[in-house]
Amino acid sequence: MVLALILCVPLLALSAGSVSEAKLGKDIVEREISDETSTFALNDKAYLWMRVVDGKGETITVTWSAGEQSYDVPLNIGSDSWRTWSSKILHIAGEWTVTVKDSAGATLHQSSLTVQ
Repeated sequence: MVLALILCVPLLALSAGSVSEAKLGKDIVEREISDETSTFALNDKAYLWMRVVDGKGETITVTWSAGEQSYDVPLNIGSDSWRTWSSKILHIAGEWTVTVKDSAGATLHQSSLTVQ
């Protein structure tokens, strides 16, 4: 019985999908990232574009963080190979972190960017 439970745990962890590709940039053109960069000017709009696989029906959360401030953006995943993105106007200078988590709170991806 214990062996059966141990074998099921990895399968449950995979059920929320994964981020197979992620890019930061300044725009989205034809559902792809454009002007890929990790350095932005104050008040620029930044995009985190990503491809999520095996996550159909799940909701992931993108958290944009700078210092003590954080902003959550939930995204619904519509198929087993899904391109999606989140955007944020970067109103605080300095280092930012963008974290993608599944509905169980597991980190699927993390990126850093600089606002000058």
